[in-house]
Amino acid sequence: MALVHNIVLRGLNCITLQANHVKKPEDILDFMTFCDAWSCTLHSHHNTEETVYFPLLEEQSTEKGVMSRNHTEHETFLPGLLALDEYIQNVKADVKTYDGSKILKITEDLGPALEAHLTNEIDLLESLAKGEKIDWNLLGRAMAAHSKKVADRVREVPFLITNSDVTYESGIHGERFPPFPWFVHQIFRWVYIPQLKGAWRFASCDDYGMPKELPFA
Repeated sequence: MALVHNIVLRGLNCITLQANHVKKPEDILDFMTFCDAWSCTLHSHHNTEETVYFPLLEEQSTEKGVMSRNHTEHETFLPGLLALDEYIQNVKADVKTYDGSKILKITEDLGPALEAHLTNEIDLLESLAKGEKIDWNLLGRAMAAHSKKVADRVREVPFLITNSDVTYESGIHGERFPPFPWFVHQIFRWVYIPQLKGAWRFASCDDYGMPKELPFA
């Protein structure tokens, strides 16, 4: 869960650091695709939590409504996320309307609430791990299975791959994330990532998870 949250925050950083420096129409459109992929990933992650992860956790917890706070926190930044979605679509319809300062205004409005939620969620899960008998393997498998079934292979999974830093915390989390078999990663590198190749220029890592310079920062 923390690794996914880190990817979301890396993506948000990529957006805020580069928004004011993207000028050419072709770059703007690729940047909008990157922003759209970030939003798609966040929507998908929270939908999976709401439909799969939280209900299972509620069933196993002795505290009724233990995840209600998380649901409420989701609602705090949803208006900002929807505003970003609308802005992306407007720019795609007319690239001349792009204004990096408007992107920054949107991210500055939703960013603090999102960051606070992502932090609070991990704190809550850690507290449950200490005080509750939760089958974390079951929850992890259920969330992973649902995510694989509904994930957008062209936007969401390539976004996860190109913003997953394999050097994070000295690489203690494994060679790659998401934890697909090596041949699945190869399929994404050869088939799916190239479909929106221009968008991944704005990502924090290459498609092997190695950190790279942001071209418009």
